[in-house]
Amino acid sequence: MKGIRPPKHPFEYNGIEWPTMKISGTNTHIFAVGDWGGLAGTLPHNSQIIQYKGGQTMGPHVMGRYRTDAKTHDLSCSTPEMSDCFATNGTKCPGRCGWIEDIDTQAQHLVANQMIKRAKMNNPDYLLNVGDNFYWGGIFGKCGDTPMSKVNDVTRAQFNWIFENVYKGPGLDGKPWLSVLGNHDWGGREMDAAWDQQIAYTWVSKRWVLPAPYWMQKVEYVDQGYTVDILMIDSNIEDADEDVNSNPEHNICGAAHNPKGSSCAKVG
Repeated sequence: MKGIRPPKHPFEYNGIEWPTMKISGTNTHIFAVGDWGGLAGTLPHNSQIIQYKGGQTMGPHVMGRYRTDAKTHDLSCSTPEMSDCFATNGTKCPGRCGWIEDIDTQAQHLVANQMIKRAKMNNPDYLLNVGDNFYWGGIFGKCGDTPMSKVNDVTRAQFNWIFENVYKGPGLDGKPWLSVLGNHDWGGREMDAAWDQQIAYTWVSKRWVLPAPYWMQKVEYVDQGYTVDILMIDSNIEDADEDVNSNPEHNICGAAHNPKGSSCAKVG
C-alpha cells in the first residue's frame, strides 16, 4: 500500500481508517465470500497441509469435514469418514456421507467459476471477504516467524495457489478484497498460525486488504451521493475460551491442540 508503511507488529494499525475508495457510476455491485480457502498440499521446504491421499499435489484441495442431517442436524458423516471419501475417490465412502465426486472435489473452483462468470457481467466494485481464508489452520508457520515487512515463500505459495490463481479474470483482477481473519486463519483449533503473514500480504498485493485484525474502510459513491462505512471486526474472541479445557475442537486457546507454551507474544 503506497503511503502507508508495513506495520512493525500486526496490531499496530488496529482501528485504522484505510484510505477512502471513490467509486464512479450509478451501478453498484459487491461480491461477498467466506470459508473459501482450500488445502495447499506440499509447500516449499516440504511444508505440508495434507489431509488425505492425493492431497500432496499443488492445491487447492477441498477439506473433508463432517456432515449433519439437513433436517435433524444429527451427525451423518464424521470427518475421518469424509476424508476417506476423498482419499478413495468414493470407493470407501458411506452413502450417508452424500459425497459426489464432481462436486465435492471441486468445491472451491465451482464457486470461483461462478464468481468469474458473474464478474464479467456485473463488474463488482470490491469484495467483502469474511474470513476462513486458508484451511485447515491458516498460513503454514507460526506467528512472529517472519518480520511484518516480509512475506516468506511458503506464504506466497499458499496465496498463489489458493487465492491468486483461483480468483482472477475480467471484473476480478485488481479489485480490492476487504478481508478479516476467521478462526481457521488463527489456527483452527490453535491461535499461533502465521496469521500475521496474511496482514503482511497487504503490502505486496494489488488487491488483498487486511491491514489489521480490526479496521475500517470508507467507500464514497461519488455519482450516487452517498458513502458506506465498512467496519471490519475480528469476532474470534467467541472462539477463544479462557477455560483451556473447554470445547477442545473449537477453542483456539485450548490446551488440546496448542503446543505447550504456545504464544504469539513476540508479535506485539
